[in-house]
Amino acid sequence: MGTKKTYWIAMCGLAALSISAASAQAVRVIGRRPAPNVSVNFITITALPNIVNFSLVEGGVATGSSPVTVVTTWVGIGLLSTVQIYASLSSAGTALSGGAPVTSIPSSSVSGQDPKGIPTSYTPFTQSGLNPGSSLLLYNTGAILTIGAQSHTDILSLKIDLTSMPQLPVGSYTGVLTLTIQSF
Repeated sequence: MGTKKTYWIAMCGLAALSISAASAQAVRVIGRRPAPNVSVNFITITALPNIVNFSLVEGGVATGSSPVTVVTTWVGIGLLSTVQIYASLSSAGTALSGGAPVTSIPSSSVSGQDPKGIPTSYTPFTQSGLNPGSSLLLYNTGAILTIGAQSHTDILSLKIDLTSMPQLPVGSYTGVLTLTIQSF
């Protein structure tokens, strides 16, 4: 088995909370990846759309305006290889922060659903991964022998649940969602 390599893209976001007006979260996608390992020679990842809007609801649940389609493609020859895709937030205690005074929304208040992956129902970002306690495993595949190109598409829907949160100050809340691909 080869050594573990991690590939990731960060999705930066902005969310605003207002008692009387709708507000939004914008998500921007940027990419970064290290050199590939022996079992997988080339990995690409794309995530579209690169903007998701949320209208935060005080004491309620806000669903993202559209799901993020994540397409991962890997090429190479592998023996006993595994590919895992995680979505992670900044930390368990702070998925988003903002307002005045500064307040945090924990990752346990943010959930993801991927009908083509592992979390087929909304699941909080509380698993281990890139950031322990703030990750969600989207996809996991293992193969005895892989030759050529493989591809997987995730359709990640997001929601923010503020039902257990105390009243949040009105303001803009920002956070980062990172997509991580591990090949080993």
